[in-house]
Amino acid sequence: MRVEYDFIELPDEPLYRDDAAQALASVFDVGVNVMGLAGQDVADAFVVSGIASQFERRNPVYVAGKSGVELLCMMAPGAAEGLLKSEIVRLGRTPEWWVGWSLVWYQFATGRRYRSIFKAVPYESLVSLYHPLHEADERKFIVVLEEMVAKRAARTNLGRLREAWGYSQSQLAKMSGVGLRSIQMYEQRQKDINKAQASTLLRLSRVLHCSMEDLMEL
Repeated sequence: MRVEYDFIELPDEPLYRDDAAQALASVFDVGVNVMGLAGQDVADAFVVSGIASQFERRNPVYVAGKSGVELLCMMAPGAAEGLLKSEIVRLGRTPEWWVGWSLVWYQFATGRRYRSIFKAVPYESLVSLYHPLHEADERKFIVVLEEMVAKRAARTNLGRLREAWGYSQSQLAKMSGVGLRSIQMYEQRQKDINKAQASTLLRLSRVLHCSMEDLMEL
């Protein structure tokens, strides 16, 4: 039987989903609340270490065969040194725990890669969903996050116009005098171009031969 919820369909209990959810929940909870790491650093280590790819493949050695602490030791061997020798008991479902658990449900439902998820929606945005959604069904989180990822994955007007003229981000930065990092953040929607200074929009519009309004997002 399949369950439908707001256009999201999931098998009742996909193989390894809850095992993987428990493990990633522990990774974020222990990483942030015991090791003192920033949530985004935990997310980055999860992806860069290759463990995220193993989770995407549903590799039982990783999703069901290792605890969150063991995964952290693989992700950050220097920072996590000594964790395995200590007795860590985490009883409460913290916001960090909830992020890890919910992310696995989302990834199982959509098949999106963790790298693309974190690129579209940074950790701080994910954990900010805790208060409105932590008591809701996991499928509600899936719907909300899918809307966020789909929206942010779409090309911005700035990115579309830049590519139409054949410019790289570095070339546009040089030609316009707008910082490369600012251009990257506008295109990734980490900064709202609608709130950019008029002088910034003017410099970009002159290079891209468009109006300042053409660069703004609805």
